[in-house]
Amino acid sequence: MINANPDLSPDLFREVTLRICGSLNIDEAVYDVFTYLKKQLPLDAILISVYEAGVKAARVIAMAYGDRGFLVDEYVPLSESAWKSIGKWEEESKIETIPWIRDHTHPINIEMVRLLQKGILVDRAIRGDEFCSITCALKIKKTIIGNLTLCAWGAEHYNTSHAELIKEINEPFAIALSNTLRYLDMERDKKALLKEVRQKAGDVMIGADAGLVEVRRLIEHVSPTDSPVILLGETGTGKEVVAAELHRLSRRSQGPFIRLNCGGIPESLIDSELFGHEKGAFTGAFERSAGRFERADGGTLFLDEIGELPQAAQVKLLRVLQSGEFERVGGGRLLKANVRIIAATHRNLQSMIHHGSFRSDLWYRLNVFPIKIPPLRERKQDIPAMIHHFIRTKSFEMNLPYRPELAPGELETLMSYDWPGNVRELQNLVERAIILSKGKPLKFGIGTRESAPECHSSASDNEKIMTCDEATAAHIRFVLKKCGWKISGQGGAAGTLGMNPSSLRSRMKKMGIGFRREI
Repeated sequence: MINANPDLSPDLFREVTLRICGSLNIDEAVYDVFTYLKKQLPLDAILISVYEAGVKAARVIAMAYGDRGFLVDEYVPLSESAWKSIGKWEEESKIETIPWIRDHTHPINIEMVRLLQKGILVDRAIRGDEFCSITCALKIKKTIIGNLTLCAWGAEHYNTSHAELIKEINEPFAIALSNTLRYLDMERDKKALLKEVRQKAGDVMIGADAGLVEVRRLIEHVSPTDSPVILLGETGTGKEVVAAELHRLSRRSQGPFIRLNCGGIPESLIDSELFGHEKGAFTGAFERSAGRFERADGGTLFLDEIGELPQAAQVKLLRVLQSGEFERVGGGRLLKANVRIIAATHRNLQSMIHHGSFRSDLWYRLNVFPIKIPPLRERKQDIPAMIHHFIRTKSFEMNLPYRPELAPGELETLMSYDWPGNVRELQNLVERAIILSKGKPLKFGIGTRESAPECHSSASDNEKIMTCDEATAAHIRFVLKKCGWKISGQGGAAGTLGMNPSSLRSRMKKMGIGFRREI
């Protein structure tokens, strides 16, 4: 056995300090210390960890064994019996730093055998299943921030001499752990912030210098004003992205950007969503709630799917747009909000006016500055940039260590497809391909040419040309059949169409599409 009772040399603290501070990467530094200490005492692994009482687990930060070190940062659950002994030891360590020698029968060491055997290449026929360890609390200004554990295969390798040794090297390890925890927390905060920024900002407006150059020109004209804007275009063309860009370039950019999907809210709740409600206004109104107008004060209110707004709500919306005043549901006090309206629809509102389902006076109020967003089939030059953007963002969201590439010939396939679902369909297709690829080049066979709905085939001169609503209904039926008439959840029609399930159900109801499989 190597140095069963090591002498505390004056150089030991210096050597360990030089090694633990010799690299900015804690995995490399811990391994350097590991190779040095193996010559001083029985040692098969070093672990730096933090005991997390809230989840009753050890957060293993870094470890070294065999021929390398590892940055782990993973939680290892501990049993109730192991956790009780940890709690008692930590309370004692707050008063005085007393290394904790644990023999092969200790419940923590029994659990650590399972952990280490997952990764350490050991000859169990020689070393067996017995395992011992010694742990020392790592402190910064008398506060325990984690612990250092030395491990060895066998029954009883550690004694009071090793306890003195681990106490001597406590300080440099504590400093290294403190810096690493700060770094890991900063990285976690950075990822969370980037995710939040992406969620708030929405997707990038791809094609502003190509297929959307005319849209960009119109945005630059109208964004400095407070005039209402209505965005026209097929479902999935990116109307919400354009609305967010309008807000970003406006004088209201520092104010809120509030969204409301008019087709995704039950008719009975529309008034409450738009104007808010007072406590007790209806069953379930347990407290006062501000509506979208109130929350958008000083900013922009984006009313998506404005054509889905019920007639009664259209009247109230028109009144607010004319006077700027509204009342909460169940309230009697007039409120005012300084809001810029951006509306969007894929429907033919003028046709709806003719049929009496949309108010002409509301249309004229909204139709001050219309912007038509072209479908993806009319701006295919943007597809390569979009694919690159979606691959990059989805790889980040999925925390992939690599960025997938397209398989040969796939770009040509994508460029030749007509994209009835527009940008949203492309985005969903890229995400699905990344999930299925498992690191291989991306292929898009499913969902492209062979899955195009029949309603998009060319019509002869004698065939009846479908209206937009008829084509939409046909496409929804096609997708429902492909999804086995499943609406929500993984593999459901709502996800394939890029719609909220409640919006799809509302659309189906209006178009007379049943919720059960059609024969």
